[in-house]
Amino acid sequence: MAINELGNYLRARRHAVRPEDVGLPTDTGRRVDGLRREEVAQLAMISPEYYLRLEQGRDTHPSDQVLRGLASALGLDDAAAAYMKRIADPPPLRSFAPLPGSLDDSVFEFLDGFEDTAAYVINACQDVLAVNERASRVFTFGTVGSNMFDTLFSDAARANLPNWDDHVALGISALRERSDPDDPRLHELVGRLLVTEPEFARLWARHDVTVQSSGVGTTWVAALGMLLTLRWQSMSVPGDGGLTLVAHYADPGTPEAEALRSLGE
Repeated sequence: MAINELGNYLRARRHAVRPEDVGLPTDTGRRVDGLRREEVAQLAMISPEYYLRLEQGRDTHPSDQVLRGLASALGLDDAAAAYMKRIADPPPLRSFAPLPGSLDDSVFEFLDGFEDTAAYVINACQDVLAVNERASRVFTFGTVGSNMFDTLFSDAARANLPNWDDHVALGISALRERSDPDDPRLHELVGRLLVTEPEFARLWARHDVTVQSSGVGTTWVAALGMLLTLRWQSMSVPGDGGLTLVAHYADPGTPEAEALRSLGE
């Protein structure tokens, strides 16, 4: 497990919970954001001394019962609770992100078969590993080897991407949820962004975890000279849970569908 990853996560989540959210009184003399350690321990039904050991990394193997108590005390949803269990008890077979250039040609052929759909494959660190023709024309990250965050933090994305803040927050929480804390590629990416992007550093410190498999997004498409709103769906690539296939599409018969179709001509 990465250095005190569990303790860092517990501390960040503790600071994010308001006392009134868990039925505790709010007093004007509080000197900490969120909950005190003693309050988390009380809500999780463990001793304050044991909780302190968990935060300080002096105990890194809490039982399932303790993890369930902590998840309840911190108000974690299923995805966040599963993430906490994974960093407390990492699987014996680690799953580091495959790197660009590692995919078989059949993956590219498969993506090219998606008619009127902009589709691409990313790894857990959101590096682009495969992309079809439409996706390469819709998205500025549409080249193999690019990374989603380099695009998100570009001047063009800040200027042209509606709800930029939401995209960044969702991307960072997905990065934490999908990646292995010990992955060297994750350390390289996060280490660089912590130095160069203050907004990344602020959100990464929150330890948010989100699982979102579908939605609607709007992006500026230079090839069309217009904003294009598309539905999107993501799913794990069969045979490799570390890869995610993302497909962007439009409802048949809509102007968006016609615009997307024209990009493949």
